[in-house]
Amino acid sequence: MPQLHKHLTLPAIKMKIQRTFEKYYYLTGDEKSKVGSADCEDTNIHWNYFEHKDKNFNLSEPLKFKINPGRFSGQSGDYQFNNCGFLLFSDKLRVIIDKHLTDIDTPKWFPAKVTDLDGITKDYSILYLIDKPDFLDYQNSTFVQGTDHPIKKRFDLDKIGDRLIFNSKKLGVSLCVHDIVRKDIRKAGCTGLYFFKIHTAGRLS
Repeated sequence: MPQLHKHLTLPAIKMKIQRTFEKYYYLTGDEKSKVGSADCEDTNIHWNYFEHKDKNFNLSEPLKFKINPGRFSGQSGDYQFNNCGFLLFSDKLRVIIDKHLTDIDTPKWFPAKVTDLDGITKDYSILYLIDKPDFLDYQNSTFVQGTDHPIKKRFDLDKIGDRLIFNSKKLGVSLCVHDIVRKDIRKAGCTGLYFFKIHTAGRLS
């Protein structure tokens, strides 16, 4: 397992963070990379498996994934695509993410293993934020007419507060990360991911 860092305190975050939307990015999987898609061996595990679990829930054993030879290029990556849509991270990426997490949204790590096409199995971790506040700025977001489904999302800085990493029940499986986190991930050379600014279209290579 990776060596985990003690979570930053809120005063430490306030000293570093620049509170502008230009400093926040979506962190998502890169379909243009050579990272393949991993399928969970347990077919009863789906995208909502961790929904409505409390903070004391634990897995009795790691969830096991295998790279699907028919999807993408077949290599494993630090940000690992998977058929459940989980935030499935290598040890290297987990250490970086964990360094910047706070306990605000009750983050929980679950053990996993990924086996690549060469039969090599590595330890991975699934990040799940038990508490998912609604960070949308409803006044400035655009919704499908007659619904609460946002098609143009705008977030509220006051709701985001001191977070360097956040997810939302209106966001889906992607994480939003501050530029501080993005730079650490890039410096480490993590694979299988890319970033784009949360209020700007287009990817950052």
